[in-house]
Amino acid sequence: MRIGKVRYLAPAAALVLLASACADSDDGNDTEAAQQQVAELPAEDLNPAPREDLQEGGTFVWALNEYAEQHNMWHTNGNLANVRRTAAAVMPRTSRYAADGTNSPLTDYVLDYGVSDDGLEVWYELNEDAVWSDGEPITAEDYEANWLTISGQRDGDFQLGSTSGYDLVKEFVSDDDYSFTLKFEEPFSEWPGLFSPLYPKEYMEDEELFEEGYQKDYPVTAGPFGDVEFDDVSERITVSKNEDWWGTPALLDEIIFDAMGSDAQAGAFNNGEVDGFYLGYDAAGYELIKDREGTYFTEAVNHGHRFISLNGGSPRLEDVRVRHAISLGIDTDVLSEVSLDAVDWPITGEVNRLLRSSQYGYQDNSEGYGEYDPERAGELLDEAGWTLEEGETVRTNEDGDTLTLDWVVSDDLAVAQDEGDIASDMLSEIGVEVKVQQVPGNSLFPEYVIPGNYEMASYVLTGVNPYAGDSKGNYGMPTEDGEWGNNLARTSTEEIDEKFDELMAETDPDRYAELANEIDRLLWEEVVTIPMFERPGLYAVDENLHNWGEFGLASDYVYEDIGWAKE
Repeated sequence: MRIGKVRYLAPAAALVLLASACADSDDGNDTEAAQQQVAELPAEDLNPAPREDLQEGGTFVWALNEYAEQHNMWHTNGNLANVRRTAAAVMPRTSRYAADGTNSPLTDYVLDYGVSDDGLEVWYELNEDAVWSDGEPITAEDYEANWLTISGQRDGDFQLGSTSGYDLVKEFVSDDDYSFTLKFEEPFSEWPGLFSPLYPKEYMEDEELFEEGYQKDYPVTAGPFGDVEFDDVSERITVSKNEDWWGTPALLDEIIFDAMGSDAQAGAFNNGEVDGFYLGYDAAGYELIKDREGTYFTEAVNHGHRFISLNGGSPRLEDVRVRHAISLGIDTDVLSEVSLDAVDWPITGEVNRLLRSSQYGYQDNSEGYGEYDPERAGELLDEAGWTLEEGETVRTNEDGDTLTLDWVVSDDLAVAQDEGDIASDMLSEIGVEVKVQQVPGNSLFPEYVIPGNYEMASYVLTGVNPYAGDSKGNYGMPTEDGEWGNNLARTSTEEIDEKFDELMAETDPDRYAELANEIDRLLWEEVVTIPMFERPGLYAVDENLHNWGEFGLASDYVYEDIGWAKE
C-alpha cells in the first residue's frame, strides 16, 4: 500500500514527480495492472538484426557513468558493471546464456563442457585456436591459476571480492593442455558461471600483477576486440577490432566507452555525441529524448535491482533493530514512484534480491520489513536504546551520541540525490538525522562504498549470470581474515551462508527457487539492504545500431554481432 506521498519535502525536480504520482489511484487494481505489464515484458530487447543486414566497420560510442581504474574483476575494486562492459569485449568467458538464462559453452574458448551424473565433476574441452594477445595459447594452466587464486588458496595479499564456487573445488585435474576436470566436494549447480572472465595465469599468480596489471590497462586480451586504450583526459576507453580473432569477426571497427555523469548522458545522446546509453529512471533525460526521431527505446526485464545499502559495520547500524527501524521508516514505494513514474515504467511494489521477475519462483518476501511503519520503527529504536527526548528532534543513546547517519550520493546522479533527500525527510519523522553528502561519481565506490566510508547509499546490483548463488559474495559472511569482499553492507549470518551453499548444490528447480526465496527472506530479516525496485530495462539507442540494449538474463552481449544497419 502506498501512503504519505505528499508529506515529504524534496528537491524541486522531485516535487513535480511526487505531485504527479499522487494523481494515481492507490488501489490494488493499479498494482495488479503493473504486475501484468511486467509479466508481459520480453526477456530481452536488443533492437535485433541478423548480421547479413549489418555493415562491416564503424564506431559505437557507448556512454558509461564511471571511468573505473581497476579492471581485474576478481579484485574487490574491479567488481563493477562498468568494468564488465569493457572486460566482456576483450577477455575470455566460458559460457553464453540465452534470453531465458539457459547456458551453452562459448565455443570461441570452450568447445564443450559438462557435469557428471553425481554433480561432483565438471569437465572442459578447450578451443586450441584460442590465444592471448601476446601470442601465448590459452591453456588449462590459465584456468588452474585462476582457480587457485580466486578460491583463496594462494599466499599473499590478494584482495578478492568473492571465492564463491571456486572454494568448493577440491581438485583440479589437467588431462593435457586443452582439457581439464574440476572435482567438487559437493555438487555445484552453478558451475557454468565459473571462469568469467578469465585472466592470464601470470596476472593471477603474482599479487603485485593481480593488483596493478589491469589497473587502467589491459596488457593482455583475448576477445573479438582488443588493443585497449585509456584516455584519462576525455575519460574514454577505446577497444579496437581484433584482427587476429579466431571466431566470428566483429562487425564494428571500434567501441568507445565514454564515461560521463548519468545526468549528462541523455544530452550527449540528443546531441549525437554518443550512440547508446542506459536511460533507466533518468526523468529529465526521458523528457528530453522521448520524442527524439531515430531513437529506439528498449523494453525488457533488467537483470538488476536498485536498493539502499546500510553499512552494518557502522556502530550506529550494527544493531539489526536499528536497521529494521530504518527500513520501516522509509516508504520505498514513494521512492519507486519518484524514479519510475517519470519514465512511464510499471511499479509493482515488489522486488527480490536473487530472482528477477522473469525467473521461475520469483516472489516478494518483504512482509514485516518492506512496509512503511514509522510507529513500529520508533518502538524498535527505543528497544535499541536510541530514545527521543521531549523537545528534541534527533534520538540519542545513553552516551549522548545522536543517531546521525551519513548518506553518500554521486554528484552526477540526480535520482540518488532525490532518494537521499526524500528518505532523510522521512527518517526525521522517527528521530533519525541523515546527512546527505555529495561525492564525485568516480569516487563513490573506490573511496566510499567499497572501503566502508559510508552509512547509507543507494545503488544497483546487476547479475553477471542467471544464477542466484553468485550473489553469495554480495551477502555472505567475511573470510577468516575478516575481509568482507563484495559484501559492501558488512553484515550477514552463518545461516545465510549455509543457505547459499545449499542453494548452489541444488539441481531441482522447485527447491532451488524455494531456497532463493528463503535467502531473500533472511536478508530482509538481517536488513542487509533495503530493496526499492527491479531496475527498468530501458535503454536509448540509435535506431540504426543493432544487437545492443537490454540483455536480461542473457547477462551480456554478443559483441561481435553489434553493428550498424547497411545504408
